[in-house]
Amino acid sequence: MTPPPLLESLRIHQWAKNLLLAVPAVVGQVILQPGRLQLLALAFVAFSLAASGNYVLNDVVDAEADRRHPAKRHRPVASGRVSLAGALVLGPLLLAAGLALAFLAINVPFGLMLVAYVLLALGYSKFFRRMLLLDVLVLAALYTLRLIAGGAAVDVAVTSWLLVFSMFFFLSLAFAKRLVELDAAPGDSARAYRPADRATMGAVGPGAGMLAVLVMALYVSSGEIRAHYADPDVLWLLCPLLLYWVLRTWFFALRGELHHDPVVFALRDRVSYAVGAAVLAVLFFPARG
Repeated sequence: MTPPPLLESLRIHQWAKNLLLAVPAVVGQVILQPGRLQLLALAFVAFSLAASGNYVLNDVVDAEADRRHPAKRHRPVASGRVSLAGALVLGPLLLAAGLALAFLAINVPFGLMLVAYVLLALGYSKFFRRMLLLDVLVLAALYTLRLIAGGAAVDVAVTSWLLVFSMFFFLSLAFAKRLVELDAAPGDSARAYRPADRATMGAVGPGAGMLAVLVMALYVSSGEIRAHYADPDVLWLLCPLLLYWVLRTWFFALRGELHHDPVVFALRDRVSYAVGAAVLAVLFFPARG
């Protein structure tokens, strides 16, 4: 069943990305401590409202270009099912609601991270997404900001290991997204990539994913991990799980069988759910030190 146009414009399926807010609490083994889940739930709602506000405003900016795109022309604003005036009211309201919730119900550091996310996301929509390589770096940074914000929400420090892993991992996904978009609309002059770039993207993208797995391996072998786990050797299982998922995703991308957004692909993919469940089991299995 097709959702109402206004609801569709919120892109609620994209809210799944905001589950990344919980990663620092999971890695730090504090997610089950009193009050942490409630804070993360509020943070999820705040981030989702702000992100939806950005999506609505992005659709306003992209309305003309979306009308010429074979798939995006069906978006609510591009198709005329949501008016430009309505979108210009809805977008700022969602942004304001998300920011108010962040500052008033959570804490100032989380609110500042959400402000940084909103500004970077708006900058991406207006400028960065048309810049070669800078676009995918900003996309990866937007995901990484979610991790930092999640740590701020529950007062957990995000380690440099997690930040470096995140940048490489999400850089890989950003390249996959661009590759699929390139295949769908190879003549799109609004993008920075051309068909001649496909081979390079197909090499750099998986390479970034494998670097993320390498960072994970280095972290598991470091002494720092014993601050959180008494039996960290179990965490070695994360490496083959992540390597399998990254390479499998890239095989689908190179075959042209991946949804334009790898996150949406994962939400519709049973194997991704199985890998995710296995990752969580590995993270929670070792006893805390």
